[in-house]
Order: sequence, then C-alpha cells, then structure tokens
Amino acid sequence: MSNPTVAYEPAPTEAAEPVVVRLRRHGRVLFMPTLALIGVATAWGFFSEGFPELWMNLVFWLLSALLVIVLWVFPLVTWLGNRVIITTRRVIIYRGIMTRTKQEVLYGRIHDVTVRQNAVQAVFGAGDLLLNTGAEAPIRLFDLPKANLVLSALSELVDSQAPLSAQLRRDDQRWTNEY
Repeated sequence: MSNPTVAYEPAPTEAAEPVVVRLRRHGRVLFMPTLALIGVATAWGFFSEGFPELWMNLVFWLLSALLVIVLWVFPLVTWLGNRVIITTRRVIIYRGIMTRTKQEVLYGRIHDVTVRQNAVQAVFGAGDLLLNTGAEAPIRLFDLPKANLVLSALSELVDSQAPLSAQLRRDDQRWTNEY
C-alpha cells in the first residue's frame, strides 16, 4: 500500500492582507500596577512570619495574594487582551478578556484620523487616535505609542484606499492655505 501525499498550502489571507503594525496601549499604563506589586512584595518580606498567630499569617498571605491579583495580574491581563492591528485594508480592534469583542473598520469608511494628546501622553509620544467614520461617534484607540507616526501611516493607508476622499482633502488643504 502506498500512502497518498497531500499537498498543503496555507490560506493566502496573510499574503493578501499584510499586517502593517500590531499595537497595544502604551506600556506606561503598567507603571502603577508594578509599583503596587513592588509594595506588596516589600510587605511580604517585612511581615513574613512576623505575626504571633498562625491565622494572622494566613490572613496576611491571602490578602497579599488578593492584592497582587487585583492590583497587578488583572491590569496586566487587561493590557494584554486589548490590541489594535493595522493591515493594508482595515483596522482591527480586539477588546476584552472574558468576553472578546472584535471590531473591524475598512479604510473606505474612515473620513478623518485625529490624534489627541494630554500632557503626559505628549511626554511619552503616545496619544489617542480618533477614527471618524461619519455617521456614528468616532472610534477611539486609547493611548497608542508613537501616535503621530501611527497617524501619518494610517493617513497614507486611508488615502491610498480612497483616492477621491484623498483628493478632496488635498484640495481642501490647498484652499485653506491659499486664503
């Protein structure tokens, strides 16, 4: 008996739509949870086995473990669970931990891309990206790193997908610059 050979070719989705960038919120959002972890670890080292009764030590360890889970593990998992993927055709937004939400926005629907920065975000080069799609409220991508670079790349991708809106935008910019 001969074994039949099966030719396997992966689906061409990756080749048809290459990923430009994968993003998460800026890493500085994990600064305060990390400080909390350091504080709890310091308390563990200082108070470990320092209570006179066994039940006091057990309560301390359980409260410390609960604090680590609430103040460090949960923010870390939340940060890892939310991401933005920008491809050559669309923006894909994943949100949530237990209940996952996937939102896709094609470049043809995007009319305007805006960056908003507060003072702290400006120091770190991060910012919130607003994708205006027209009818509904803008889609807000929170606290992305290198927001101005993402804005310029996204604007180029949107303009390449929608040449008429790009031409109108260029004409509008020329008109406001001349007058």
